[in-house]
Amino acid sequence: MNTQYWILITLATGLLVSGCNINPPHPPQGQAVDAMMQVQTHNPNAADQHGPLRLDGEKAHKVITGYRGQAESASGVAGDIEINIGN
Repeated sequence: MNTQYWILITLATGLLVSGCNINPPHPPQGQAVDAMMQVQTHNPNAADQHGPLRLDGEKAHKVITGYRGQAESASGVAGDIEINIGN
């Protein structure tokens, strides 16, 4: 019984593995994904094209300092937050 079980498992595994290799994917398969990536990519070379900095260093420092100051002085949530969804 044990030998027959292993023979059956071996044959079934062989059929499953060979079934995956018989039919290669058709050539147009995957072209839809490539077309979607091309449409959704505005500028594929954006990482290589560095533009001018648009924020002054002093102004950036004031903004970050302000945000950090507000975060340190925040008291958190006082009480329960009630969320109503639907009726």
